[in-house]
Amino acid sequence: MGQVNRFAPFILLIVLFVVLQPLLIIVDGKKTPETTAKSFLKDYYYLDAAMEKWLCADLAAGGEAVENFLYAKNTEARERGFEISFLRHMFTHMELATIDREDDRARVHATGTTRVAINPVFMVIGRWFGLGQNHPVDITLDLVRQDGRWQVCGGVPGLDDGVLR
Repeated sequence: MGQVNRFAPFILLIVLFVVLQPLLIIVDGKKTPETTAKSFLKDYYYLDAAMEKWLCADLAAGGEAVENFLYAKNTEARERGFEISFLRHMFTHMELATIDREDDRARVHATGTTRVAINPVFMVIGRWFGLGQNHPVDITLDLVRQDGRWQVCGGVPGLDDGVLR
């Protein structure tokens, strides 16, 4: 009986892990307008073509919109004398707030700061030594639910208004 009591806390811990872990994974995996907006904005400011997977069908236009946007950014970088990686930004801080939400539509306001991320290590070192600048971000995205997933469908500079920024 003494042996069982000695191992009981460990057995209980393993049982709790086996029961709670799948439950927590399911809860964390649920996409909301905020999580979709956050994922999209990270890809958008990092100039990652993966941003296309977060766009609605109207805005994605078969990948042309993202291709054209990235091509314009690449051209801008070359005209300024460097590679596209010099235009990439990573968030150092981001806050999201849902302004309006219905069953299949939502509007999310994002604020935060980014830093140039030629290389993520450079960004961290620059922050430690006070090199580089923080760039404020203040953007409002329109999201719609298509095929059971939240997708960005408006408010994206350079993709939906024809103005490249």
